[in-house]
Amino acid sequence: MLPYHPTLRLKLGEYVAASRIARDVQEHIRPRFVICPPKERDPEKGAPLSPDEIAHYSGERMGKYWPVRPAFVDPQFVAPALGDNGIKTLFRIAQGRNPNLIPVATVADLFNPIYKGFLRSKSPRLGVYVPFSEVEPDTLLRGLHEVGARPEDTVVFLDFTGADLMPEIAAGSVAGVFDFLNECAVWARIVFQGSAFPAKNPAAVGADKLVPRDEWKTFLAAMRECSVQREVIAYGDFGADCGEMAFSTKGGGRPIRHLRYTTPDHTLVVRGGKEGQDRDVMKQVFQRILDSGHFAGQHFSYADDRIWRGAKGLDGCGNASMWREWNTAHHLTRVVRDLGALEGIKFADARVSQPSQQISWLEDDDMVIEPS
Repeated sequence: MLPYHPTLRLKLGEYVAASRIARDVQEHIRPRFVICPPKERDPEKGAPLSPDEIAHYSGERMGKYWPVRPAFVDPQFVAPALGDNGIKTLFRIAQGRNPNLIPVATVADLFNPIYKGFLRSKSPRLGVYVPFSEVEPDTLLRGLHEVGARPEDTVVFLDFTGADLMPEIAAGSVAGVFDFLNECAVWARIVFQGSAFPAKNPAAVGADKLVPRDEWKTFLAAMRECSVQREVIAYGDFGADCGEMAFSTKGGGRPIRHLRYTTPDHTLVVRGGKEGQDRDVMKQVFQRILDSGHFAGQHFSYADDRIWRGAKGLDGCGNASMWREWNTAHHLTRVVRDLGALEGIKFADARVSQPSQQISWLEDDDMVIEPS
């Protein structure tokens, strides 16, 4: 079932997290990077990007933060603003920096001949995004023919956003869609994409909330029910976020001071209080994660080390982009480790930074001072 295919928004916290996680974890990840639309405020620039800047900056960032390994690039939310020339520029820059970046098209995009120019000789050559309610194999196959791609060189991202993902309800339906697609053609991969995390923060101010990871449980149950070969099906979610791609159109507004901490079966949402400065509120958030009984340990990932240090007052509180980064880094590590466990793959503990300790000469029983 590895590699893991998370959908990550091309936001600062998410692409930085992907670039910083441990290398033995990173090598099992094939993200689908979704490029944010023009009105989304860019934290590095401090303002929304123009369509031309989106094409150039997005290509450069993916090349910089994901420079070697394969990944998928999904421009569906910026395509209307970029137009054909802008999309060409985006992929020219991105694939120039990393030739292993693979374009993702919607089914409608497949009838646009410009996508032919992005295909590489390697397999997979193309990703196709398909909502679960719009699976039409005949149209999909005709579209692949239009751009000169074969099913065996194509990864299908099957998005279950909007579906009820309670395992006892959804597992059979998801398995049925897997089987249906598999009977229509031989695919490079069929990737499940889903999230049961709500669009609105579920934790009350100052409180904790455990959200079941129904997408994970449904995927595992569907794998047991379907007849598709195990290596053809892959797991994907939306990182530590929900599946709804709703992008803010205006800046400002105080970010919610919280962390989302992925456990084997749940997402623990720890939300800070309304009053107080960020450093005090977030220090309490960090400590509540350590005290929750769900903390995976300082050595689990670099994000866990950072949470531990923040709780001890050894580092600062971070900012909204860094909270997103730590959420994402821990989540990616959690999923890869859990998928790896199903296949007997083990991972090394992350390196951590130990606080320095001052030696007390007076407390050293072995120290003998000879009289002068």
